[in-house]
Amino acid sequence: MILLNIGLLSLLLAGSWWLTGFDTTASGESRRPHFVSRLLRCAAIVWLAGVFLWYIELKDGGQGGVALLLIIPPSLALLLRSSLAEVMARGVLRLVDPALCDTRPFDPGKSQRCMDAVAHLVRSGRRDEAVNLCREFEQSGDVDSITVERTLEFLGVKQEKPAASSPLPQASRFRSQEKYYEAEQLLKALLVKNPAHIDAAMLLMRLYAENLRQPERAREVLCRLEQQPHIPASHVDFARHSIDEWAVPKPAVRVAALVSESVEALVASGRFGSAVEMLEQKIGERPGDFEAWLQLAEIHGRHCHNMPRALKILRQIELSPDFSRAQFLLAEARFKTWRETAEHVK
Repeated sequence: MILLNIGLLSLLLAGSWWLTGFDTTASGESRRPHFVSRLLRCAAIVWLAGVFLWYIELKDGGQGGVALLLIIPPSLALLLRSSLAEVMARGVLRLVDPALCDTRPFDPGKSQRCMDAVAHLVRSGRRDEAVNLCREFEQSGDVDSITVERTLEFLGVKQEKPAASSPLPQASRFRSQEKYYEAEQLLKALLVKNPAHIDAAMLLMRLYAENLRQPERAREVLCRLEQQPHIPASHVDFARHSIDEWAVPKPAVRVAALVSESVEALVASGRFGSAVEMLEQKIGERPGDFEAWLQLAEIHGRHCHNMPRALKILRQIELSPDFSRAQFLLAEARFKTWRETAEHVK
């Protein structure tokens, strides 16, 4: 009987060691090389099983046996919970789609090594080989698709981009085209999804006050915005003072004069608000005008020392499908220059 128990415990130890090899960390890394933690878990499982077998040998049927029956099975289940869950998950993946079950070892530095190989080919002037290597990485999945697409764009390979555009620039474009109903519906949908969307709320307030001549509806939007948490007081004060100003009809002479002047002339004369208004209108009509985006970021970052707003415009350039990686790097370099200048002035 002793030999039988030793054999059962040996099989249990081997099975536990095999099961614990399936565990993964939160980042997806395998716990197979974590020998100390696996050994401790297996030792605890064998010890509990040994106590259970010892109780069976005694067969006293006392109260202690009931306690063991209540403690040992749940303890074994907790010790093997993550391992069994991982095994069952892999089994389900194999049934659904065998391609989803990736048994390759986790290698966090593989993507970096792949891109280093591409960079070496580029520095050596072997552009075609670098492009082919990027294509291989794209097919194998060794490097994420966004990195591969941006690298191919840098190498001059045009990528197919979705025609979808951001809702906020689209609403601004509708407003500039006097499609007020379309702009209103788009902005209201944005605010339903995110009631604290400051940019959408500001544009909707301006649409109501300036274009639709309904300042009371603009104030309703402002009231709902004030009820949202973490809304800067400066934005609320600006909107409150601007609603009345937006509601005043603009003289046609002023509009004509504004259009006739260039952005450079407005900036030179210190009329940054008018320059921003002109650039925002231009961007609404032509979202792919990189120079307009760059000028808008420059006014905020260099002239108005509003680095958070300039950084936000920089991120919009980065995420926009209308601009290349090289254009984003140019804008980023300009932003660093403006920030250093602002720090020097301080």
